[in-house]
Amino acid sequence: MAEETILEFETYMFGLKGNKEGFLKIPTEHYELTNERLKINKQGVLSKTLKDIELYKIKDIQVTQKLKDKVLGVGDIEIVDADNNKTNLNRIKEPHEIREKIRSAAKAAREAEGVSYRVDL
Repeated sequence: MAEETILEFETYMFGLKGNKEGFLKIPTEHYELTNERLKINKQGVLSKTLKDIELYKIKDIQVTQKLKDKVLGVGDIEIVDADNNKTNLNRIKEPHEIREKIRSAAKAAREAEGVSYRVDL
């Protein structure tokens, strides 16, 4: 099966979009959710970081919103993978909807790969 994009989103910077041209660049974090992985592209003023999280490895997803974030409709999403690595997606618009889309895609990817996690109670 070919990799298909499900959703693209980025860090919410008070309505400002990242500028890829010009002298002054606004730091951005761009995310692409596919049916296989979450691609993270962090573009700073002087640096660029690319990271992928395989969806079948996602174990837990948590949304955190402070009062001011709730007013703005943004929040932080923390993703924990099977190796207990944590990845934070900061200042995401509509974080609960994004979390549900990532969770659904991760569940489908685990089923496609035949992966399951045992929880010790």
